Amino acid sequence: MSAQIMVSSLIADALADPTAILNTLNSDDLDAFPAVVADHFKRFFDVHDAFTEIPPLEVPEIHKDREIVRFRAMVQDTSASPEMYIARRRGGKWGGWGQVDDHNASAPIDYADLRECTVLWAVSVPGESPWCADAINEASARKNERKHTPSHPHKFPLPATSHVGVQLKIYNNDVFKSTELHTFVGILTSEPLHADLELETPGLVPTLHVLFSQPVPTTIIPRVYPAASYQNDTRDELIAWIADTALAGDRDAAEWVLLSAISRVQSRTPPILPLTLILSRFPSPKNPATKTTPTLAHALGQIFSLLTTIPLSLETLNNTSFIPESKHEDLHSGWLQLPKGSVCLFTEGGVTEGKVSERGITNLRAVQETMSTQTLEYVFPFSRFSFETDVAFVVLIEGKKSAFFQTDFIIPLQPTVSDFDFYATPNTIQVPPTDKLEAFRDLLGAAKAGNMTVGEETAKFIQEDFVKERQAASSSTEAPTSEELIQRMMIAR
Repeated sequence: MSAQIMVSSLIADALADPTAILNTLNSDDLDAFPAVVADHFKRFFDVHDAFTEIPPLEVPEIHKDREIVRFRAMVQDTSASPEMYIARRRGGKWGGWGQVDDHNASAPIDYADLRECTVLWAVSVPGESPWCADAINEASARKNERKHTPSHPHKFPLPATSHVGVQLKIYNNDVFKSTELHTFVGILTSEPLHADLELETPGLVPTLHVLFSQPVPTTIIPRVYPAASYQNDTRDELIAWIADTALAGDRDAAEWVLLSAISRVQSRTPPILPLTLILSRFPSPKNPATKTTPTLAHALGQIFSLLTTIPLSLETLNNTSFIPESKHEDLHSGWLQLPKGSVCLFTEGGVTEGKVSERGITNLRAVQETMSTQTLEYVFPFSRFSFETDVAFVVLIEGKKSAFFQTDFIIPLQPTVSDFDFYATPNTIQVPPTDKLEAFRDLLGAAKAGNMTVGEETAKFIQEDFVKERQAASSSTEAPTSEELIQRMMIAR
């Protein structure tokens, strides 16, 4: 019992005053100290199984200055210049992590004690389904009605969406890339944005001095393939639920949607990319002013960890950004700056007659390019760079073909139920029992994350069928291509 009390006391001390713990650490090598800090805090919370006791960062304003918090986030901007800090302060004290001596302009600075920290901007995970926080025990114990107003909303991919944006300061040698998902554990302060330091009165932003970080899987919830909870009838029940809930009973359409949503980048060379899908003959909303989100989006949000719905309209195309663009040394986000593993659902029902501006055309090209190559272009003042992504795309259209996009497959919706509400509100959806819903999530997460192979007999059948079709084709233009063979193998997977 005394050992348990001691452990609880150590955890309480670390949570109450992480700075005090930080100042007890030491190293013979100034350059090695950040690694010592990261290793100590990571091992401390791992050993005592206390990671979930670190408060999650949801509303920065409710936290005390220099409180330890954890922030599950997407790296949004890595373009800021490194920041100099005094790694060893007066009296031999360690610097960094927001610790500075009282300013004394006359005191000389030993330049040998200066080091650099990396400065990033990170945001709440775009498109993360609300159930994920509960699933990984991250529901905040601090119940409050206070809302956070982001200081830089243009750095979040989804316009007018509640989120948290934080400046990160990284002291070790870890390298982070845009759209990566990590849980950052650090000491929270409020400081000027690094890019605004030269301004006369720079605004303050939430700043997290990172102690250590952990990568987050693209499924958010760790999954193992094959799914532990999988039973033979789980797949059929899942397809039936999607069909009956969101697609007027069309099981074929439901299966195609799920196949597209779980597909991912298998290879860059040769390119084996996610299967893009258009679901045609999908009814437009009868009342676009009040109901624009299809029931399918609500249903998919119950079973996929990362889902972004983009309701296309002339307003969205012409007046919002789909790709990240640097303006005045500040990277503005765009709809498509999404973490790998995301499912992106486009709806064309809100597009009315009118002119697509030059910006709108640029946006449409960006979507098609991302679908076709799984790369996303970032625009800078004198250059453009393409970065790899891995997003599954499903497009809902009312007609037979999309006016904007070309996809791998076009599947017509064939309802079996009349007078079906394709735009039901979330609270009217019949959600499966908790155990069944978790089985669905486990199956899809495992399928999306696991390494699956096509059985020898299935592969042989697909190849022989492909050869027969090529031989039966009257001309080379009618014969199936090698890309179609790859698509068939992807579907089988």
